[in-house]
Amino acid sequence: MGHLARTQKSQAPAEKKLKAYACELEQKLEARTRELSEAREQEAATAEVLRIISSSPGELKPVFDAMLRNAVRICGAKYGMLSLCKGEEAWSVAMYGVEPALVEKLQGKLRRPGPNTAAGRLMRTKTAVHIADVRTEPGFFDTPPGFAGPQLAMHAGARTLLAVPMLKESELVGYIIIYRQEPEPFTEKHIELVTNFAAQAVIAIENTRLLNELRESLQQQTATADVLKVISRSTFDLKAVLQTLVESAVRLCDADKGTITRQIDGVFYRAESCGFSAEFMDRVRAMPVEPERGSVSGRALLGGRSVHVVDVRADPEFTFAEARELGGVRTALGVPMLREGVPIGVMALARSEVRPFTEKQIELVSTFADQAAIAIENVRLFEEIQDKSRQLEEASKHKSQFLASMSHELRTPLNAIIGVTEMLLEDARDFKREDELEPLDRVLRAARHLLALINDILDLSKIEAGRMELHLESFSLVPTIEDVAKTVEPMAANNANRMVIDCPPDLGTIYADQTRFRQALLNLASNANKFTESGAVTIAARAQQLDGREWITIAVTDTGIGMTEEQMGRLFQEFSQADASTSRKYGGTGLGLAISRHFCRLMGGDVTAESKLGEGSTFTIRLPRIVESIETLPIQDQSQARAEPLHPVAEEAEEPLILVVDDDATVRELVVRHLERAGFVAVAARGGQEGLRLVRELRPAAVTLDIMMPDLDGWTVLAAIKGDPELADIPVVLISIVDQKNRGYALGAADYLVKPVDRAKLVATLRTICGATAGRALLVDDDELVRRSVRQALEPLGWKVTEAENGRIAVDSLTAAQPDVIILDLMMPTMDGFEFMDQLRRRPDWQDIPVVVITAKDLTDEDRDRLNGGVERIIQKSDRDEMLRQLGREISRCVKLRAARIG
Repeated sequence: MGHLARTQKSQAPAEKKLKAYACELEQKLEARTRELSEAREQEAATAEVLRIISSSPGELKPVFDAMLRNAVRICGAKYGMLSLCKGEEAWSVAMYGVEPALVEKLQGKLRRPGPNTAAGRLMRTKTAVHIADVRTEPGFFDTPPGFAGPQLAMHAGARTLLAVPMLKESELVGYIIIYRQEPEPFTEKHIELVTNFAAQAVIAIENTRLLNELRESLQQQTATADVLKVISRSTFDLKAVLQTLVESAVRLCDADKGTITRQIDGVFYRAESCGFSAEFMDRVRAMPVEPERGSVSGRALLGGRSVHVVDVRADPEFTFAEARELGGVRTALGVPMLREGVPIGVMALARSEVRPFTEKQIELVSTFADQAAIAIENVRLFEEIQDKSRQLEEASKHKSQFLASMSHELRTPLNAIIGVTEMLLEDARDFKREDELEPLDRVLRAARHLLALINDILDLSKIEAGRMELHLESFSLVPTIEDVAKTVEPMAANNANRMVIDCPPDLGTIYADQTRFRQALLNLASNANKFTESGAVTIAARAQQLDGREWITIAVTDTGIGMTEEQMGRLFQEFSQADASTSRKYGGTGLGLAISRHFCRLMGGDVTAESKLGEGSTFTIRLPRIVESIETLPIQDQSQARAEPLHPVAEEAEEPLILVVDDDATVRELVVRHLERAGFVAVAARGGQEGLRLVRELRPAAVTLDIMMPDLDGWTVLAAIKGDPELADIPVVLISIVDQKNRGYALGAADYLVKPVDRAKLVATLRTICGATAGRALLVDDDELVRRSVRQALEPLGWKVTEAENGRIAVDSLTAAQPDVIILDLMMPTMDGFEFMDQLRRRPDWQDIPVVVITAKDLTDEDRDRLNGGVERIIQKSDRDEMLRQLGREISRCVKLRAARIG
């Protein structure tokens, strides 16, 4: 018994320890269980917030409400508030557990938190603020004038609060505050939880911003595409285009109304409008808009930049009373429409309440203003071209009338001279007056030559006036060719030439204008004999099948003097011969070949030439066996073609050659003009068939191609180019009203532009494709106007131009930095161009810099000797455009050659 008691007594401390250990374990288990429960609760809350973020893209209110609700519940708080801030101001966007009266008083209202409040401290330090008891916090309720006090602490019984900042990088975008009504501090885990929610709120805000920007961008792109479609459908209907632009700008920028101010007969008026009352527009439409400070449109015209007035009633300079009173304008925006930096109009938007436009909205209006400026410029160019075309047409008409009248007036007495001379010749032969025969024969030949010349001029005037008529009939080819050969036999015999006819007996007939055909062939045969002595002239005819159509070719080949490539380039120009020496030796007016080609083209064919100097020439007439009626042939296009660049010019060019294929003459002229101003050489083709021929002939750097063409559409031309291994590498840019980009890219197009084309985009596209030659140029000229012209011509092409007003300044500039090319005037004060060249030659490191001289001086032989070996080219200061065109080509060539030498 005693042993048992002793044993129990000895075990008592161990049991006590065991119970204490068990109690400790139980407490730890409860703590771990509580922590696990809190962690799961936090994880569930976070998952709920993330689920709401993913299910409500672009909507922040459900996300903020879920965050605040879970933060208040998990942290054991009574209520909470989530606010956004900007600068020193904040506004509540979500509240939880707050009395409705306080919610109505605080939510969405801008306020400036007091410096001693939790929000004020947080906005100042951008760190979390934890106050255990606001009643014991020094200065917490002290609120200076102009600041908002701690409303929830004063009116909702808050004692303990936790404020956590919402930071995007280092920028404060808002904060979360949770409150307890009893003085009980929040734990570190609570602070960590609310901090996580604040970070998630920032992510949600950023995602929403990006999504809204994407939606806005897509909406703007869609609207811009719609506007461009309207522009392409109504290219020259300016009113329809501008009306669409102002309506789209008002809708996309959330404005209430808008106007477009543009020039009408040299005066600015508000022409197109949207949203304004008819009464207002009737009042202001006839009021000129002056460049002045009284309205946003006037200010935009005055300064050439955007004007944004947040509240017109608070702007003392805004004096446009009609807009303020009758128009109901409060916030106004005016964006100038600029052409080369000069305002040509204004797009103005307005709101009926004080609500500023955002930067993105102002940027969008600027884009629409640029589109409006392009539309106005295109119409201006179109009207200018139309006016010039009318003037040219009128001038051509007067010229043709004059030529026709003079030709007829001259033919009447000339026929009398020929008739009387023939009678006198007969009398002289009958009465054996031999001494009279030679003078009379000379008079008769001269009269007939003059009559032939007058007939050629009359034919040319008819062709240019579009009044040339074809009399189509069937006739045998071989007899006609033989008759032409017999006609020129006297000329052949006079030059000791042999006539050869090479025609198959089954050549058959042709349906064409026999008179014009014979005249063209006679011109070619006569020329062949005129330029050949003691040789042979062969007329060879063949029938051919091409593109499912039968053609007749007649080649006139001689063994005469031949021609150079330069002479070939101007072969078919009217009143032009190979050169002056040829004209002096062989005579002639230079009309025969031009008229022959005109005749053949009127009949749907052509005349081509091949020649080699000293070996002879071959001129080939090519005609369809059955010529179509004159009504189906575009006579006027042949005359228009002379105004367009021809490929002999292109072959000599150093710049990238662009082939423009379009059946619309106006579009061709516009595109060619844009490209030439941008430094390209442009050649135009009037349709798909001619375009294919010129692609094969010229091998251009790039092709711009219309889709809708009558003879051969653009898809067929594109497929033909990409299907030819020799042409497949040539980039093709499609330009059309038809918006089928995917089809164009699928067929191998390099790019696809929808009409009307922004010329800056067209030029940028072609420069990307073709590359550009540019560099640094030193411009030495004492004439400021010349320097400005050259700079304006070169800088848009990528050149960096340094100016020097005399040779001494130029030498100093060379010492500082070497250019790629020097553009030099000769006649300057201080140090002229000759002295400058002497300085340049003395320095070995400067001798490789190419020099291009531009001068108004007529150079003597002595001047040229002084410059000999030192300059690449001498360009005369005559026509400004021609001088700049030559200069651009020459310096591009110089830079290419220098780069090749250095490489």
